[in-house]
Amino acid sequence: MLRGMLVTGFEKPSVLAVFPCLRRLLYAIPMRFPLLTVARCAAPAVFVFLGACAGDANRLPPPSPKAAPNTVAFMGDSITALWNLPAYDSSPTLNFGVSGDNTEQMLVRFHNEIIDSDPAVVVILGGINDFEELGQAGTTTFSIQTMASNAAAAGIKVILCSVLPTNYPSPNLYLAEILTFNQELRTIAQENGYQYADYYDVMVNADGSTDDALFKDKLHPNDAGYARMWAVIAPLIAADLP
Repeated sequence: MLRGMLVTGFEKPSVLAVFPCLRRLLYAIPMRFPLLTVARCAAPAVFVFLGACAGDANRLPPPSPKAAPNTVAFMGDSITALWNLPAYDSSPTLNFGVSGDNTEQMLVRFHNEIIDSDPAVVVILGGINDFEELGQAGTTTFSIQTMASNAAAAGIKVILCSVLPTNYPSPNLYLAEILTFNQELRTIAQENGYQYADYYDVMVNADGSTDDALFKDKLHPNDAGYARMWAVIAPLIAADLP
């Protein structure tokens, strides 16, 4: 989740964070080619050289090969990347978690990884980095909605996941704001026929506080935490597979 460092800090907001309207418009365009990614990155900032965006272009993965039948793909950040999925499921899975990604960055690579691999189901978990980088004012469900809509249009079943609770020491991470965001995701799922995985409720204590015993660093789940998450997602996956 934290680009270049999993525990000790978060990345500073990108230049796109300063231009939310342009940011949302540009991220809505499917980004299949590095050149378009460079254009997306450069367009909002007239005073930024194109070369400054080369890193984003290089991060765009090549188109993924077609997945095996009944494959479940997991799209996310480091919480997904660190999840040892084969330990929980013997059926085909693809882990597209990338440490440090916010939901906009997930959207940029979504077509090449998810649409091109054409899994039966996609599980989308993201948002914690958006909160950390942009705060509540800059965090929206737009990119998640776009990913889900693109997957559904391609015939891929969609499971949206709640953002996990956290006690990570940050001025931008508040449980009340995460709960509001999660409610928006739940509504999106209900209105569009997606399933919704409520990880949040199984990762808190009876009083609503984060259960730190389920996290290894107040941010990333430990084995017990991932086991709780699997207990939530497994029946949803089973319901979506033929």
